[in-house]
Amino acid sequence: MTKLLKTASKDTAPDTVPPRRAGKKERTRQEIYRTAMRLFAEDDYDKVTIEDICAGAGVAKATFFLHFAGKAALITSFNEEITQSMAERLGEHDGTAEEQLVFLASVFEEAWRDNATVMRKMLSEFMDQPAKHLVATDLNKSVIDLVASILRRGQERGEFRPSFTPEVGAAAIVATWSAITAWWQEHPDTDTSAFNSEFLDIALNGLKVKDGSRK
Repeated sequence: MTKLLKTASKDTAPDTVPPRRAGKKERTRQEIYRTAMRLFAEDDYDKVTIEDICAGAGVAKATFFLHFAGKAALITSFNEEITQSMAERLGEHDGTAEEQLVFLASVFEEAWRDNATVMRKMLSEFMDQPAKHLVATDLNKSVIDLVASILRRGQERGEFRPSFTPEVGAAAIVATWSAITAWWQEHPDTDTSAFNSEFLDIALNGLKVKDGSRK
């Protein structure tokens, strides 16, 4: 979100000017980003060119590359925006690590549903790419870091066993969330909340029947 800038007075020192330029730079970046998201929603991802985005945002192509390395960087920014929102909402959630994971799953699903038009198109395009595993790693890194922090806190509190690496557990959880999202893309009318709840139950409690619980 673009920050509001305070009007500098005549007595403002020279070293206070750069923040104004930084604010303008951020506004330009956001305009490029929002334009790209709108165009991706209106047309297929692969049909939208950088030239189209620049024309819609009213910037030169060189300006685009000052902010983004390419179209894929726009998707990374989209994912980071979602993750930041998830982290902020998670910070307001006071509960056990398990409760936080359940809450995060619901926020994750909500975020993707709210951006369904764009995400369905971008997801389908990237799933067809030869280097899709590399793209997925890049896109999911911020989410994995967030989930890993929850798992690590759970270990520190004695809620989870200490014998697994939080990042590995987080990668498994996020990979499954992504798979559920990909499946939902083909079945948009399906309520995936039940799938997420069942998966988390399996991830946290396992598949094996515990001693004394066999019927």
